[in-house]
Amino acid sequence: MVDLPDSKNVFPPEFFATLERPDIVIWSGKLRKVLLIELTCPSEENIEVAQLRKQTRYLQLMDQITSNTNWSPSLYTIEVGARGFIAHSLERTFLRLGISRRILSKVCKRVSIIAARCSFAKYLSAIIWDKNRSLITVDA
Repeated sequence: MVDLPDSKNVFPPEFFATLERPDIVIWSGKLRKVLLIELTCPSEENIEVAQLRKQTRYLQLMDQITSNTNWSPSLYTIEVGARGFIAHSLERTFLRLGISRRILSKVCKRVSIIAARCSFAKYLSAIIWDKNRSLITVDA
């Protein structure tokens, strides 16, 4: 489950009822495991602070799931700098999810470019922006 803008998703009640909405929730009823993934795009100098903030934000939810259910939760925070720096958290998370290193290298390069382009687009929009133009385009 992915928390996208305007989505009406709620945290899956199969294992816990909460108003929290992590960016991505992956779960297996058979294994009784749930993965919470939270993405943050801070400025590069604030990556560690952002990671700690997200870990703290979901600490209570992780404790509640552990103590009130027979589910095993894991929290992964992913930080991508606003200027395109890819924190090690992205690589660690993707490797834990089974993404190969070969594919991971390509994904990291692409995510870096997208983050930098989005930041640049936000910068331009603060100056002047034609709302009929796309913010970014990604080459295939």
